[in-house]
Amino acid sequence: MNNKIFQLTYRSRASEGIGKEQIMEIVEEAAAFNSRFDITGCLVFDQGYFIQILEGEKETINELYKKITKDRRHFQFEILSKGEATDRLFKSWDMGYIFMEDFVVGEKEEVVKKARKELDTISIKNDFTPKVFWYNVYTLLTDSKFYKSN
Repeated sequence: MNNKIFQLTYRSRASEGIGKEQIMEIVEEAAAFNSRFDITGCLVFDQGYFIQILEGEKETINELYKKITKDRRHFQFEILSKGEATDRLFKSWDMGYIFMEDFVVGEKEEVVKKARKELDTISIKNDFTPKVFWYNVYTLLTDSKFYKSN
């Protein structure tokens, strides 16, 4: 029996004019779906970009990702990494969500510090997908040029 958890990290751009209300709809839909299918993860939104990590059974995650790419509320999807892990990164989150515009400056710094700490403590060999997730969160929050198209 395979006890490994499949993890997939992707990023996408928010559609023009998307607001907090539409983003909260995404989060609520995801939480309801994820709890039924034993999926956990975290969605981060900042500067018009989403970064998400999904964790669960491989076939279920791949099917969910296909469904997500058909959602017109975001586009320009890119899988950043995918692979197996022995443990979930977000065990108790049907869909954790970080909307950076809700944070004041000091709180945003704390999220950046958390991302940096996670980057420093995760080994690439065993946890490549979480490392890619935290790297992209950190980069999005600290270097907006990385995500801006030319």
